[in-house]
Amino acid sequence: MPTAPSTLAQAQRIQNAVSILGPQDTVSLLRLLKSADGTLPKPEIEAKSLWMSESQIDTRLETMEEGGLITRKREAGGTLVSLTRAGREALFIQIPVTRWSSAHQGVPENGTGLGAYTEQALATLNRANTVATVMALASYGEPAYPSEILDTALPADMNPGNLYQRLAQLEKDGLVERTGEPRHYMYELTTAGKALSEPLQAISRWAQRHLPAPARGSVTIRRTSVRSAAAADPAPWLAAVATAPALSARTAAPSAAPRPLPAAVQSPGGPSPSEQASARAKSATLRSATTALAFSHQSAPQPAPLVSNSPAAQRR
Repeated sequence: MPTAPSTLAQAQRIQNAVSILGPQDTVSLLRLLKSADGTLPKPEIEAKSLWMSESQIDTRLETMEEGGLITRKREAGGTLVSLTRAGREALFIQIPVTRWSSAHQGVPENGTGLGAYTEQALATLNRANTVATVMALASYGEPAYPSEILDTALPADMNPGNLYQRLAQLEKDGLVERTGEPRHYMYELTTAGKALSEPLQAISRWAQRHLPAPARGSVTIRRTSVRSAAAADPAPWLAAVATAPALSARTAAPSAAPRPLPAAVQSPGGPSPSEQASARAKSATLRSATTALAFSHQSAPQPAPLVSNSPAAQRR
């Protein structure tokens, strides 16, 4: 069973792959080169990409070369652009990614065809720690407090404010559902979020073939409670998504009984499920009350304004 750091390392590698494949027009240029057997002079790329300016094409080709997707060979007649093996195989992700996008995102606002759906989906994932957050919720397998997934499955240097912003964006994108009351919100993946298993598997396979693994020891998590330590070794998240029960069949209320703790953590005659749920909510609230209030979509209480001309002040 992989440890949480190894799961997080997998998420980081996938996120790195998305950052290479996700910038706008990257997939379109890969498809254009593939249709020409992998090689085109730069003037032909410009002639066939009229929606992009010359400077935009130069910028995108430069970043694609840095990502290992293409090579540029400068000759007397100009620059010859060619796909690398990584660039050719990057297009293997299109079928699962496009299938997910067409099912859960609708018609792209920009572009047409297969490439537009692929770019739309990659743009949704191309934000820092998005993949890690989705994988953390999938591994948790039930509605979770933000502080719980922060403690068990996200980078130690990710601050709570960034996590709440990421959860809010994922909720807007339709990947995460929020339940509960202010300061007691819980989050879990929606049907669309669970369905990301297949496209992320495809991206992961490409990343394993063409991207280096994160440096050993560069990915760490925080562990701040007994429950965190117990949950810090989740099953492989992709399998967890595939076998998770349907969203409609699960209880999402914040007062629902949590998963039983492993036998190694429980003690004979220990607390009842309702007592565990109460302790879990209290612990999560203590760890994240300030941040939860700041990002609860409600205005924080403000102190009463000082009135300089109050009767008491005049008497003084």
